[in-house]
Amino acid sequence: MSDSLGQTRDYFIGFTDRANSTYSLQQPLQFLSQRALDRRLRQNIPLSDNDLPVNVNYLSAVSATGALVVTPVKWFNGVIVRCDSSILSSVQALPFVNQSTPVKRTGSQKIRKDLDGLPPERIDHALLRAQSLDYGAGYRQIHQLNGDFLHNQGFAGQGMLIAAIDAGFNSLDTISAFDDLRSNNGIVATWDFVEGNASVYEDDAHGTSVLSCMGANTPGQMIGTAPQAAYMLLRSEDANSEYIVEEYFWAVAAAYADSAGADIITSSLGYSEFDDPSMNHTYAELDGHTCPAAIAGNAAASKGMLVLVSAGNSGSSLWHYILTPSDADSVLAVGAVDSSGYMASFSSWGPASDGDIKPNVAAMGRRTAIVYSDGSYTTGNGTSFSCPVLAGAAACLWQAHSSKSNMEVFHAIEESASYYTNPGDSLGYGIPDFYAAHLKLGGNELEMAEADNLLGVSPNPFNDQLTLQYYAATGHSLEVTLRDLTGRICYADNFMVQGGTTRALKTSLPASLPAGVYVVSAEHAGQQFVRKVVRIK
Repeated sequence: MSDSLGQTRDYFIGFTDRANSTYSLQQPLQFLSQRALDRRLRQNIPLSDNDLPVNVNYLSAVSATGALVVTPVKWFNGVIVRCDSSILSSVQALPFVNQSTPVKRTGSQKIRKDLDGLPPERIDHALLRAQSLDYGAGYRQIHQLNGDFLHNQGFAGQGMLIAAIDAGFNSLDTISAFDDLRSNNGIVATWDFVEGNASVYEDDAHGTSVLSCMGANTPGQMIGTAPQAAYMLLRSEDANSEYIVEEYFWAVAAAYADSAGADIITSSLGYSEFDDPSMNHTYAELDGHTCPAAIAGNAAASKGMLVLVSAGNSGSSLWHYILTPSDADSVLAVGAVDSSGYMASFSSWGPASDGDIKPNVAAMGRRTAIVYSDGSYTTGNGTSFSCPVLAGAAACLWQAHSSKSNMEVFHAIEESASYYTNPGDSLGYGIPDFYAAHLKLGGNELEMAEADNLLGVSPNPFNDQLTLQYYAATGHSLEVTLRDLTGRICYADNFMVQGGTTRALKTSLPASLPAGVYVVSAEHAGQQFVRKVVRIK
């Protein structure tokens, strides 16, 4: 099919209604899984008209015009079709059609750069050990969030279903880092919404590295932030071109995740400019509820899912701002920091154009430990990786507080973050503390909440400063010391800590401190907490 100009286009066709549907809200198991219904029931979310599939009679009528039906778009009550201009006229004449929007010009593709724009870097395999798991290179990124606390309490994502929406998961079915995930049937569904089939393992490798931030489980090499969760691998992005149709594919993938019962959506995709400039978004359109992907992100959250999206890697570009769907009002947009907590220069800035704080929070996206498509352990740069790092920790938090709603978890993560009282346009509310978020969700029943505890020391390795995250059951004075391996005290200070709170204790270490291995301790009334740290220069 081609028009007089030799062009075939994809169009979004919108329908006027869902009248005379073959489906009924009174029989939801025809189009929603029991798991999806259970999620709604737990959060008191009623069924609504956009839960109904697109009217199959309308789809048949569109197909009868000669247009190729690419995919229904349930939440938008419409369909993506491929046709020339003469067939489009026949589609537009159907009595139930109220919208036709070009979303892709076919037959001409522009090869895109790497989705993250920054090359991976090889890493060494220093064994950075947490209290109970040998995270290998993955330690820094989970420890920065205090996510290892949740693992140490037994919450590693068991029973949680995470939908990863990406550009492909090349070789994920054979890489050894995911052996544990595969052997435990942790990949419960795959679907390619670009090609319309179940195969996602021969496409772009971006999603493979993204998933490793959560699902890798190779002790001593890399353990992700939700190694025991189950995953759905969904492809909505065509990495060889950039058209707004991919936002509609994203919407279809999100609706699929909802109907299958996913708890969490994490997506390291974002949009602002396209190969066809007429489709470009303006900054004004990034108001949280205008762009197709943002509308879909809010719809996904309205169904009770926790939705996390990369803020984007445009911080150093002319665009500068976040991308959609991270602008969506009910989406947790994730920026990027390095292991020391400093903003990565590429991380996109907010706010959303309506003034909403974006990104909402941040996690490690600079030199993030990932698994590459050849099975090697390496590092990558981009909010593509900070987002899944945080999403996996969020899954463990929600597992620990399964009675809470998605937005209660959303807000607890924000409220636990380092800049919550003074948010900005670079990192939003800052870096979350998942131990603090646990407490905000009512987690005092856990043993660690009833006793003093040194929750974390970061960054590790460190340069000029160490920050101790210390939980105090009662108010007291705390002595902090740093010793070299001979026992010589290189630093000492006293801090006052308030009972029932977690406090960040920042040390200012001598610049003359040599590189090497040290022991940091926090001591009170004969109780001592000790961690090994490494000084680098």
